Amino acid sequence: MDIVSGKFLSQIMKRKGARKVERKELSDSFLVAFLSLQGFQVNPKKRGNLVVFEVSGNGLSEAIEGFYQNHSIPIIDFCKSYRTIRSAIFNLRG
Repeated sequence: MDIVSGKFLSQIMKRKGARKVERKELSDSFLVAFLSLQGFQVNPKKRGNLVVFEVSGNGLSEAIEGFYQNHSIPIIDFCKSYRTIRSAIFNLRG
């Protein structure tokens, strides 16, 4: 039996402070631009007529809370990130 499996692995992760990678599908382009700026992986996907973004990374829930708590970010960098997200939306819509 592999000693790094199941409960043992989760206990190690808790002791080391490691967190499970979170994944969420989001459609708010402002929120996605903020998360992209924070370094989260962002992958656009088409769901019917809607473009959604699969966002993943450690601490995703905390970062989303930071968005809604109005944390300060560099505005020019945010604008660049937002334009990239909008471009992805228009490219997927065709």
